[in-house]
This record gives sequence, structure tokens and C-alpha cells, in this order.
Amino acid sequence: MLMSRSIRALVLYITESSGHYHAARSIARSIASVAPGSVVACVNAFRFVFPVSERIIHKLYMTIIKRSPGIWERLYDNPRVVSRTNRIRQAIHRLGMRRIGRLIEQNRPEVVVCTQAFPCGLVAEYKRRTHRPLTLIAVLTDFVPHSFWVYDEVDYFFASCEEAREKLRADGVPRDKIFVSGIPIDTSFSYRKPVKEVLERFGLASGLPIVMIMGGGHGLGPIRGVIKKLDESPVRLQIVLVCGINKGLFRWARARRFRHKVAVFEYVDRIDELMSVASVLVTKPGGITTAEALAMMLPMVIMSPIPGQETRNTQLLVKHEAAVRAEGPQEVLAAIMDILLMHKRRHGIFSFWFGMNRLARPHAATDIAKLCVRCAPC
Repeated sequence: MLMSRSIRALVLYITESSGHYHAARSIARSIASVAPGSVVACVNAFRFVFPVSERIIHKLYMTIIKRSPGIWERLYDNPRVVSRTNRIRQAIHRLGMRRIGRLIEQNRPEVVVCTQAFPCGLVAEYKRRTHRPLTLIAVLTDFVPHSFWVYDEVDYFFASCEEAREKLRADGVPRDKIFVSGIPIDTSFSYRKPVKEVLERFGLASGLPIVMIMGGGHGLGPIRGVIKKLDESPVRLQIVLVCGINKGLFRWARARRFRHKVAVFEYVDRIDELMSVASVLVTKPGGITTAEALAMMLPMVIMSPIPGQETRNTQLLVKHEAAVRAEGPQEVLAAIMDILLMHKRRHGIFSFWFGMNRLARPHAATDIAKLCVRCAPC
């Protein structure tokens, strides 16, 4: 449904190699689609405000995640950390005021949409100081929100599910500010694809199960071990490996000889097509990837969640029986075999479908875009 008015919107994220970026792009495209004539800018707020610090901080984060994940586990959404870092966050926001103000003045948005908490805090501080009449919208891209999202100046929160709504309520957000929209993903995940055409495009055979393996944009997790175990399987299958920016993993997989067919990719523009023909997805539980799989009703085996947000995503997905968690390559292999057996016998797979259907919201980006247009100040 097309909206009767157009708006000026600014959609903010941090880092291109993240789910926040893909969510921002999906929202920006959806606003332009539902409200033709709208002017929508999609900007990396971290790079715009702190261009020198961006790479350093991102590299530090990735180093902690890879080498000392326990540190991140202790820091993530820890009430003491939230309280003790309040002054530091305020100081950072003050440092960014001039640049974030310049960005807003350049784009003159009626609505600012944030898919990550850092720009949300910056714009909240800008609103508090300037009293500018713009609508600030926080879009959560994980299944369980953290407290760094919560600012009085945020006008509306878009949450992934009912549990996320209740977490925001527990953090003091009024109920009338919260919409349960789902996690915004590209609209291409809202419909099935012609199987024969997709198989031919990616060089895959028909009639054999397809195990799709992803480790997020950075290709993290024990992927090599999982593929080695899968390659030992007596069950005939084919493997699709998406490496992201992990060039070492890509080179390893391309150079190695396998018993089963292994199709290896770096980035794939049409992940929706691969998900539409896959039998099972082995993945880290990033919010966007899991939301995409839910929309495609693709059973998931979760491996190596990042402490904090991904651990919480895992707990919620497993609770709803929308995914299974496996520790290490041997458990991953066992879980894959169980799911493939369910597919073959049509036994038990319905519990997966029921759990996925409860959480799947393939039209979240469009729903968020429509509400952004309605919530814009006249």
C-alpha cells in the first residue's frame, strides 16, 4: 500500500560489515517504496562523527570477540557497566554534537531511524539540547534488546518480538512507545524462489539435501571443523559455504578437495535464493541472518554465538523451538543429520516450522517504513 505523503528521513547505522547496515538499507528502501517522493539518506554515523576512531574501535571489538569473548560477556548489558559508563557516554555524545548536528542540518530529516544504539544516543542528546521537532525511532536488530538503547528522547521503539517488548518495559520504556515489528530484512525474503533456476544459477544438483554454512559477515566459528565432519558423512549431500570477508577461510575451502560437493562463495548478493533451496542452515545467530532464515522457514543449527547479543538470540530461538544449538563440529553434524532425517520422513520438522512461524516477520521493513511515515511530524 502506497502512503499519501512523502517524508525526509535519515537512517543511521555503524559499520558496513554488520547486520545493522543491512537493516538500515532495508528500511531506507522500504520508505522510498511505500512513500514515493521521500528523500532518504542512509549514513554510517560512526564514520561521519568519529572518522579516525571508527576503524580502531571496530578492530578492538573484533579482537575481544575472537580472543577474549569472556570479557565481552561480562561487559554486555551489565547494569553496573551501564551505570558507571553513563558519564563517559555523555562525554562522547557531547564530542559528537557538532558533527551529528551538521549531518542533521544537511539532510533536514523529519524522522531519524537508528539501527544501532550508538547513533541513537547521539541523536537523543542532540534532541535534548536543541529541542528540534524530529521523530527519533530506534529499530532493534537483535531478539533481546540491551539497556544502551533506552533514552527518553526516543519517540518509538520497534522490537523484534513480545519478549523484546517486555525487556524494554522492564528498562522503563512506556508501552505506547513500543511496536512489535520484527527485525527488518530485505523484502526478497518474503517469497519463495523458482528452485530449478536457483539450483542451476549456483551449480547445485536437484534431489540432494543442501547444507548452508555461514559465520556472519566475518566468517567466524569452527567452520573448517564442521565442513570436515560433514564431508565424512555417508549421507549424500551438498554444502554451500558463504565466507563473508574471511579470505583465509575462502582460500582454504577453494584449495581443498572434498568427497561431497562444496560450493564456496565470499559475499553472495542473493542469500535469499540460497536460503530458499537449502535444507538446513548452520550459522552464528546474528539478528539479521536468523530473521532471514525465519522468513524463509529454514531450520537452523546455531554454533559459536558471540557472547552477549548472540547468546541471548540463541536462548530465545531455542526457547521457541525455532533453532537448535550445537557445541563443536561433532554436535553440529549430529544436529544436521537429525534435521535432514526429519525432512526425509516429514516427522518432527513441523515443530520447527511452528516455532519459526511464531517469530518470522518477513514484512518487518515495510511495516516499519509505514509507521515511520505516519509518525513523522506534519
